[in-house]
Amino acid sequence: MTGYYATPHPEDDPEREILDERRVRLDRVVTVGDHFSYLYDFGDSWQHRVVVERVESLDGEQRGYAYVSAGERACPPEDVGGVAAYMDFMEQISQRPVDDEGRRLLRWAGEDFDPARFDRHAANAALLRMAWNRWG
Repeated sequence: MTGYYATPHPEDDPEREILDERRVRLDRVVTVGDHFSYLYDFGDSWQHRVVVERVESLDGEQRGYAYVSAGERACPPEDVGGVAAYMDFMEQISQRPVDDEGRRLLRWAGEDFDPARFDRHAANAALLRMAWNRWG
């Protein structure tokens, strides 16, 4: 998998070829062992490294969208800021969870926020919503 896949935008760098991600099936451009970067939230620059462990073509209701079979840890709360802001957030809720700021941050993130918990069902529900809404 080489190149840059994205939804083309008029403000893209004309020197960089952008391949329209909406016209490519992931199972046709990656193989086991491939790895690639995924940038989430350009403002906060969450850079993810994705490693392909298995590729399957799905039929029926699951056809046409990604599926997460496993994962580790919770993702940062939406709009927490970049990496430094997330580290500050984590320090606050773990070092001083009962002071006013710690309680405020936990309410904001969701009372049951647990950075060690990965919710596969929630991840797949989000992917399914994106597929149904044809986001991206």
